[in-house]
Amino acid sequence: MLEHQDPPLAELVAGTDEDVWRFTKTLSSERALAYAREWIRDADPGVRDVGFVALGSVALNYPPALAELLDHADAGCSDADMGVRAAVAQALGNQSGEQRCAPFLLRLLNDADIEVRRIAIGGLPIVLDDPTADHHAVTALVGLLADHEPTLRDWAAFALGSQLDVDSPQSRAGLRSLLSEPDTTEAYPAAEAAVGLARRADPAVFTAIADRLTRPDPSSLWLRAAAELADPRLLPALVQLRAPDNEPDDPWVEQLDHAIARCTGASTDA
Repeated sequence: MLEHQDPPLAELVAGTDEDVWRFTKTLSSERALAYAREWIRDADPGVRDVGFVALGSVALNYPPALAELLDHADAGCSDADMGVRAAVAQALGNQSGEQRCAPFLLRLLNDADIEVRRIAIGGLPIVLDDPTADHHAVTALVGLLADHEPTLRDWAAFALGSQLDVDSPQSRAGLRSLLSEPDTTEAYPAAEAAVGLARRADPAVFTAIADRLTRPDPSSLWLRAAAELADPRLLPALVQLRAPDNEPDDPWVEQLDHAIARCTGASTDA
């Protein structure tokens, strides 16, 4: 039995994921894995949570830890505690290009908790390796574009539109179906869908972008969509958004200037 002394386990349970990641970096991979292996079996869900966070961190650069994560992913996905399942989803979703994680993330797309589902959606594009349009994970993401929860529609649109380069009539139709949705402070599926369609030069997105640029305070995502589409017809609306008090180092202003430059360049090319 390992002694939890460096630092006390209670400190990690009460802390953040960043605290756990920093802790694993202070140890050899072998020792960090030994801690994680013990913690994921603990009776306390807070300890299991820390264990899976640690395991996911070590697995990034240590194959034995990845094997351990995959071996215990099934049990983690079934854990009664939402925090543990979220930690499992995050640990799996951080494993770039590791397609063996995908089946577990797909399972977590049906989790009872919205946050677990959101993390699983965000992780799928990371573990997939250039999937085809008919890949079952892509099909699942397309289906999530019609989810009843706006936050999940938002993340599915981001996954399909920006994280993946896959293109199909089904994915485009799903993204187009979101263009008329309202953006809120919690979710902006329409803006994410617009970015994805603009990246694919979909002609249907022009009207949606042009409309949003004429509304008060369009978000930076709509400016990014305009930049991706690079349609010179958007220039008047973009220029109209400039104001004398614009701060050059403001991220929104930088995105506006980028969109103007892209549309100006397209105009010059034409």
